[in-house]
Amino acid sequence: MQVKQLLNRLQNFKSFVYETVRFVDTAETLVIEAAIRPRAHSLPRCSRCTRPGPGYDTLPSRRFEFVPLWGLPVFFVYAPRRVKCPR
Repeated sequence: MQVKQLLNRLQNFKSFVYETVRFVDTAETLVIEAAIRPRAHSLPRCSRCTRPGPGYDTLPSRRFEFVPLWGLPVFFVYAPRRVKCPR
């Protein structure tokens, strides 16, 4: 079983898709990086009211820490979308 399939089984996001999962060797330890992207034709959600709305911008990609697997740190790499919320 691949790490990508394992992540889909453990943490299946409805509005995101795992693109690539790779091991990165840093100075301290081995790290798992999973690049995720929004599902096609899905509207972004407001971070305050959680309602879907039209997106107007995408921020640069950043790393979000996730729960470690097998003692290895896991990071999601994602470019957050900004939403024009009517509220």
